[in-house]
Amino acid sequence: MKSAIKKIYYGESCYQLFGQTEKWEKLREKSKEIFEKFEESLTEEQKRLYEELFEYECGQSSEELLQSYKEGFKLGLALAVEVFSV
Repeated sequence: MKSAIKKIYYGESCYQLFGQTEKWEKLREKSKEIFEKFEESLTEEQKRLYEELFEYECGQSSEELLQSYKEGFKLGLALAVEVFSV
């Protein structure tokens, strides 16, 4: 069974309250624009290698974000316990 923290993180819960902001959308659009220009300059072999690198980088980043989220969640819960046990 997946942990409750992971369910919230992956949006498998009704408690998922955050979404994309206007700033996030602007950054995503700019990133997409730059990527498309960059990709046009690559050979087929370079594109394949870049896609492979991108997949590994995304996986690494996703794992880092999950660990950070879990630690923040646990810290918040520890703070709540401390507040209510005084």
